[in-house]
Amino acid sequence: MQLVVANKPNIRIPKVRRKSIAGQCVLVLLGLQVFFFSSFIALDLPTATGQNLARWAQLQAKESLDQVPIGWKEKLGKFVRIPDISTPSKPIRMSLYTPQAPIAILLGYALGWPIATIAAGIFILVGIIGPYFGLNPLAAGGGLDYYSQPGFGYLLGILAATFVVAKITGDKRTSFRQIAALIAGLVTVHSIGLLYLMGSALIFSVLEGARPEWLPWVFDQARNLSWCALPYDALFALVFIGLGFPIRYLVEMLTAPDIGLKTQNDRMAQQRIEELLQ
Repeated sequence: MQLVVANKPNIRIPKVRRKSIAGQCVLVLLGLQVFFFSSFIALDLPTATGQNLARWAQLQAKESLDQVPIGWKEKLGKFVRIPDISTPSKPIRMSLYTPQAPIAILLGYALGWPIATIAAGIFILVGIIGPYFGLNPLAAGGGLDYYSQPGFGYLLGILAATFVVAKITGDKRTSFRQIAALIAGLVTVHSIGLLYLMGSALIFSVLEGARPEWLPWVFDQARNLSWCALPYDALFALVFIGLGFPIRYLVEMLTAPDIGLKTQNDRMAQQRIEELLQ
């Protein structure tokens, strides 16, 4: 619908598209579903320490070499020296990894503000009150006392990371902004998670009269939740941002922002309309 000013020739206000509320609600639900999906993913990966990863790579190389038929090895050995790879002498430590931090970075980049942050907030809220309705999306079960879990601060960090990433990449999608958003998102998740972990352990030790033995427990949790997870967070977040580029384009099409006046004639017409209406 266009507005025509009476007694003035062909002065019209151009059409303006508004953001789709329905589209934004759909995207919030989609982001919430992705968060739920990520909470049930547990990848059995080698613990990300230098020596452990080296032993894991050595074992993978040996197993791959053992799969090569002997005849192929003999023919290949005439041209190149086939290395003799031994089995690692020490056991390889494996850890369960859940890619929630990379998912938060992906949604912050693809869905933007405030959709990604709303989806993250609803996910945390459902995790807290969900057990009373038969829903358990969080690792330790959830509930109103979930704030006492060592990983609760990382959930708050995920909520903040969606905001940080969305703000950094909101206007432009340059490679620099993507890398900056990735780094800022990971720093946000792990700094808030570590601060909450250390602070809550200190507060609980004072309130409950715990002995100093809680310190090794805190450092073990910090190592498992941040030090060992951070390399995988960075790797998966880098992959997800690459995959999120076409998703972001579709999101922008679904929730088209207001489109300004594109031509000079349109701007002049708008200016004349405003002068007449004053």
